[in-house]
Amino acid sequence: MQSTSESPTLQSNVNFWLEPRTLVAYAVSLLALAEIIDLTIVAVAIPHIMGSLSANLSEVSLTMTSYIVAAAVCIPLTGLVTRKFGMKHVVLASAVIFGISSVLCGMSTSLNEMIFFRLIQGVGGAFLPSIAQSYISRSFTPQEQPKMMTVFSLCVVMGPIIGPVFGGALAENLDWRWCFYVNVPICIAGFLLIWHYMNNDKHDDVKIDYLSFAFMALGVGCLEYFIDEGNTNNWFDSMEMVIVLTIAVVLLIFFVWRGLLGKSVINFKIFKNTNFVLCCLSMFLFMLMASASLAYFPTMLQQSFGYPVDTAGYITAPRGLIAFIIAPIVAKLIGKVDARRVMFAGLLTFGIGCFMLSSYAPMVSQSYIICSMLIQGAGMMAFFIPIMQIVFIDVPQSLHSDISGVFNFFRNIASSVGTSLSSTIVSHQMQVTYHDMGAHVSPYERGYLWWSQNLAGVPQQSKIVLAQAQVMGQGALVSYLDSFFAFGCGMLLILWLPFLLKRPAAGAPVHME
Repeated sequence: MQSTSESPTLQSNVNFWLEPRTLVAYAVSLLALAEIIDLTIVAVAIPHIMGSLSANLSEVSLTMTSYIVAAAVCIPLTGLVTRKFGMKHVVLASAVIFGISSVLCGMSTSLNEMIFFRLIQGVGGAFLPSIAQSYISRSFTPQEQPKMMTVFSLCVVMGPIIGPVFGGALAENLDWRWCFYVNVPICIAGFLLIWHYMNNDKHDDVKIDYLSFAFMALGVGCLEYFIDEGNTNNWFDSMEMVIVLTIAVVLLIFFVWRGLLGKSVINFKIFKNTNFVLCCLSMFLFMLMASASLAYFPTMLQQSFGYPVDTAGYITAPRGLIAFIIAPIVAKLIGKVDARRVMFAGLLTFGIGCFMLSSYAPMVSQSYIICSMLIQGAGMMAFFIPIMQIVFIDVPQSLHSDISGVFNFFRNIASSVGTSLSSTIVSHQMQVTYHDMGAHVSPYERGYLWWSQNLAGVPQQSKIVLAQAQVMGQGALVSYLDSFFAFGCGMLLILWLPFLLKRPAAGAPVHME
């Protein structure tokens, strides 16, 4: 529990932004930003890492998988570790581990070193978003929380958006190692602010069920590995993937069994709250669709439209800019309008953005791309802010850390599922479209004959090679557009979910993710 000396008090607006608890909120929000950015910042630097570490794409992808698996295993333990060691001690230790492992990742000279240090980095960063959410929910009154919402939404919601921007800029202009070194000043600043201003809280004598932890860690780890590496290994066509999934299911069944006996590292009481369970489902489905539509968008810009890696990152920046601008507007709106209707509008708006992506032409204008980014960013904020208010309805403060950890777990694993789903759809559609379009590359096809008239003097075999290359490029674009259309339809299918949630009372607090 938060100490009484740190309990919220109403202050003047000027003093509020300089209060110790506000400075701590800045620090934990920035640390959460660093953790979330690291999920995406490395993706755009993969070609550089491959060359530096002499690894192929499949091998380098393990550096991302190890980070995600470690984070997925640790996130649900947030409530347990904060009760046992205290929130301040946990966040300070996380900042140190995350910062040191970031330096070690940047200094890696081999693939094995990188994978190991990324694993440690995932452990260090796992608790940061959940602790930030829990700290703000405990330390600010309902009247004060909207003031912190803009700062926190900027740091956390924009993490996956600005990650590719920073990653592309650093990899192109400096070195891929700076994608990791950039975390160091954030960790140092956050550590000093928290160490100086955050009060110690009480520790509880929590008994850890190590058998339950083993079931959960191994089960979630295997499940996350299956999700991240499934498409690379052809899913159920690979015996390795089938075995990994089977182990994950069996271990998680045993974990649930321990939880039903009351011997779990996660407090299963939170699942008695139907509203919380529905919020987790809503967050999972939304993040699945959102992550799937965002994951390979920069790649599409590079492959199909010829954008440089840094420009592909910059052109997605309006999505984050509009999210920051619209956050205070949404915060005021849900104080006057049913928050569930705002969530509905967010889902619908994001779905419209997906349909706009699916309508891109080979010569699409930058203004149209930016417009679709703005619409998606607005939709994300219109969904995120209300659900952070609704998820804590009828939840006692003693369970806030448990709620935060499990809620963040579903957000995190939904991102992995969405990315893998997007990869699977795109790769499958590439094969389908290539075979459909490639069948028409023949001297006997009227379309091919009309196209080849512009290549007078070019040998027939060279014409076929050029045509096949063009078909491959166009097939890739069609595959991306098909995936965007599918995820837009997915958003429309879950429009009804907000109205199953409880309606928050007027003036209820907003607990930002």
